[in-house]
Amino acid sequence: MTRLLQSIIISCYVLISFISSNAMAEATNIVLLQKQKMLSYPQPVTLSYPQEIRLSQVLTDAYAQLDYQPYSLGIALIDPNKQRQIDEKKHAILKQLRDINTPASNYVAKQLSSLHFVYREKIETDLTKVQVTPKYNPMVKGTYQLLLPKRPRHVFLINADDQNFLTLQLTANSNLKDYLAEQFEAYRYTYDNAWIIQANQDVYQATDIQWKGKLYFLSPGSMVFIGLTGLSEKYRDLNADIAHLLALRLEP
Repeated sequence: MTRLLQSIIISCYVLISFISSNAMAEATNIVLLQKQKMLSYPQPVTLSYPQEIRLSQVLTDAYAQLDYQPYSLGIALIDPNKQRQIDEKKHAILKQLRDINTPASNYVAKQLSSLHFVYREKIETDLTKVQVTPKYNPMVKGTYQLLLPKRPRHVFLINADDQNFLTLQLTANSNLKDYLAEQFEAYRYTYDNAWIIQANQDVYQATDIQWKGKLYFLSPGSMVFIGLTGLSEKYRDLNADIAHLLALRLEP
């Protein structure tokens, strides 16, 4: 076999491999869930890539579509293909609430039914950290939605037993006790325990709020959930399950 023929065969193999790899590459499409600059119509922008792409590039390209600085703690990469997991979780919680069938549980069920929950990928959303830290900069492939909210000026409070869902103005240097004390005076809340759902999806329970010296500060757009009281052992994890579901809400 001549060298020329060998070269031709090798070139053909390389070409076939190149074509095959490109044919098998999965396109990546990111739908931006915010109003974009220079758009005269409400159709959302879609960032399209022929194959997988680094998260840093996705965020950089998304930022370029905006006429505002997005709120990094509220940024969410949403996988529509995993939505069924969230819908099933919501359905299971709603069933428990309706089985309990008290005014408080029915109120919480009504509020959860009115909210939209989505599957949020666990990613770092601070662009600078993503750019300089390899472990925060994974490859992204497939179809996603990217939520790019503005910085909120409020926090939310859901009180199960008092059946209130309040939007509270964000106040500088205020902590959980400050917000709850103000509402306690107005609505007679009891607030020894509460679930905190931060804007970045961190969820934890604050206990003995009135007596401990620990301060809990709330990020813009966070939520406080004062759960159901008097639950039986059967429903001991229900408040925690509700709090973790609330971390997946998609705020309009």
